[in-house]
Amino acid sequence: MNIKILQNDYFNKDIKSIFNIYLNQEITQNKFNDINFFYLFNMPSISKKGNKLEIKLNEYIDKFTWNSLFIENIKNRIERTISNLKNIGLYICSDITLKVSWRLIVGLGASHPQETSMTLHHIYGIPYIPGSAVKGVTRHWAVLKFADNIAREINESFEKVIERVSSALETDVDLNKEIDGITFKDLLEIFGTQEHEGKIIFFDAYPIENLKLKIDIMNPHYPDYYTGNEPPTDWQNPIPIKFLTVDSNTKFQFYLAGKNKELLDKTKSLLKEALINYGIGAKTSLGYGIFEE
Repeated sequence: MNIKILQNDYFNKDIKSIFNIYLNQEITQNKFNDINFFYLFNMPSISKKGNKLEIKLNEYIDKFTWNSLFIENIKNRIERTISNLKNIGLYICSDITLKVSWRLIVGLGASHPQETSMTLHHIYGIPYIPGSAVKGVTRHWAVLKFADNIAREINESFEKVIERVSSALETDVDLNKEIDGITFKDLLEIFGTQEHEGKIIFFDAYPIENLKLKIDIMNPHYPDYYTGNEPPTDWQNPIPIKFLTVDSNTKFQFYLAGKNKELLDKTKSLLKEALINYGIGAKTSLGYGIFEE
């Protein structure tokens, strides 16, 4: 398969120099694999229409494939680094392997030339899930889980209880509640508060198998309404916006570490529940970011 990347006068000069040997020529599959995807993703298709520049997602971008050995080497390097933590007395949880159920998009709203983005590792150039996002979704799931249980008990608004539970986590207030063997005090120790740091380390999650990309679209039907100029009327033209996702069946490896083995196991349980039942990244309410075993 040959893939052609067209010359573009609007590319940053540094990026043009990096791709100098590839531009204006047919790129074989092997050559295409050698390119750091981080640069390719930030090199959209740009054309000039009248006095305006039109920026679009590179239409060949979802044909990009990574060498399996490259992915394996990244995994091995990460595991060597994390395994060294055992030498300082930490327990390691490295057996959380889940695959994307449908599609995954992390970092959709980040700054990018075509207004939709994706979180890519700045060195490896591969999609990944930052540890802060992994911790954030696990914490949010724990809040939802405890809030749901408490709201049912006291017959109070779920939204109000969420605020109360979240506030208690931030201010180090123990609600003296236990659900599925996990106490609220455990949550305070796992995630930390404004007064003390958490006792569990959440690492970045990386794809380890079947890494594939898929271009998707969002289709705002009322562009003039969203810009505040008109009501949502049927005669407005939809404007499809393309964005990149990680495709289904891509496997990710998640890592945790901590000095308390029991607390680590409880965190693992919460993390798996969060990823399988709630999802991570953008558009989780539409089914994106859901994982399965």
